[in-house]
Formats: sequence, structure tokens, C-alpha cells
Amino acid sequence: MNEVLLANILTVIGEGTLFIASTRKNKKEILIFQIICMSFMTVASYLLKGYSGIVMGILGIARNILSIKNIGSRPISYIFIGMAIVFGAYFNNNGVLGYLAIIANVSQSLFILNRKASTRQIRLACSFSSMCWCLYNLAIKGYAGAAFNLTNSLSYLYNALKKDQKADQNQVQ
Repeated sequence: MNEVLLANILTVIGEGTLFIASTRKNKKEILIFQIICMSFMTVASYLLKGYSGIVMGILGIARNILSIKNIGSRPISYIFIGMAIVFGAYFNNNGVLGYLAIIANVSQSLFILNRKASTRQIRLACSFSSMCWCLYNLAIKGYAGAAFNLTNSLSYLYNALKKDQKADQNQVQ
């Protein structure tokens, strides 16, 4: 089977779990579904030779596991952000667009490893991150991933805003 086709199939499966993550009600559920997605996406990035994507996938999985176990602090955040920047830049083989994977990882790390981050903040960070991944996937020929990332970005944004509207309505009443 063609590596690009297989990678796009894995991407569809992974991004499907990311869509489910965008609809979850709490941080732990969001992070668990993201781990599943990142596992598929890491393999897809390997098949598409998107090396900075592989590194960001591995770091993202580790970051989410730490956050689920409630192990997060500023020093840990700085370590993950530093590793994302250094290793992502070192393994980047896609020019400027390869740095989008790094930006996506760093933006999520700022909120996911922050124990005080709200589900809304995490959704907004994931929306931004999904847009970065959309462009990155286009660069490595992950077309299915790009389409799903766009959809997931909008879903995260919608769910973040929808929750805010309900909270605003409850405060008025």
C-alpha cells in the first residue's frame, strides 16, 4: 500500500478521535482522546517523513499523560516547551511550515500543563493548534489530516464559545 495513502487513512482515524476530544466536557477526557489521536498522527508523520511532527507527537503524548496524572508545574512546562523548540527545530525538514508543528505543541503546552487552565482555555488552545496542524499537514501531503484539522479547529472553537454562551445566560438569570 502506498505510504501516503496509509498515512492519510491513519490520519482520518486519529483526527476522528480528535473530533471526539473537541466535544468532551472535561480536561481529562479531552487529553485521553488527544493521546489516541497523537499516536495515529505520529505514525502518519513518520510515513510522510514529517520528522518535526513525530517529535511533537511524542512530546504531546508525554505532556498529556503528565497532565492527566496532575503533574504540572512551571518548570515542567518550560522543559516541555524547550524540548519542543530544540528538538522540533533540529528535526524539522519542512522549512517554515515545519515550525507550525512546534508552534502547535508550544501553544497547547502552555495551557495543558497549567493545572489552573479551564476547559475553555484548553479548547481555544486546541483550536489554534489544529489550525497550525492543518497547514503543516498540507506541507507533508497529509490532505485528510488538513481537512480534519480545519473541522476540529472549528469544533473546538464552537464548543468553547457555546459553553461561554450558556455560562453568560446563567449569570444573567
